[in-house]
Amino acid sequence: MFLLDRDEIVPARHVQRPDIEQVVATYEEMSAKVGERLTAELGRTWEQVSEGGASGCGSEFPGLTGDVDIRHLPRWSSKGNLPDDQWSRAEAIVGEVAEGYGFGKQPAVIVNRPSDHEVVYKKPDGAQISFGTAVNTPPDVRTGCHLKAEVHKRGAPSRKS
Repeated sequence: MFLLDRDEIVPARHVQRPDIEQVVATYEEMSAKVGERLTAELGRTWEQVSEGGASGCGSEFPGLTGDVDIRHLPRWSSKGNLPDDQWSRAEAIVGEVAEGYGFGKQPAVIVNRPSDHEVVYKKPDGAQISFGTAVNTPPDVRTGCHLKAEVHKRGAPSRKS
């Protein structure tokens, strides 16, 4: 556990989570598997359309602003709409792979109408995979809030002035 300046303690469950770099590496592996399966089973091809990014999540870790991040992985997209007759299989593929990484296999359905579908798979730590098809077919992966690697290594939060 970390002890903060104001004698607040970060819950052990947060410290026990892997650091953000470990999570990003794991989810990059998962994303690659999703892409490989969608290519092998449905013939989709992929191109990277964004670099990804980071955002703070200090509200989840009071007193640790700057020591924690949420990451949005680089986004890959497949040009064009996934035909409706392939949607159920594509959704199942994403769910099967995601479940192997701790995500719920049954997604929240955001949109489900002809030629326009979107679902979200979630984890208890706030990570999520959005997957949909309309104009293009992009899976979008976001981590939950995790401590940065250097915080784990140093064993204490940054000193705030």
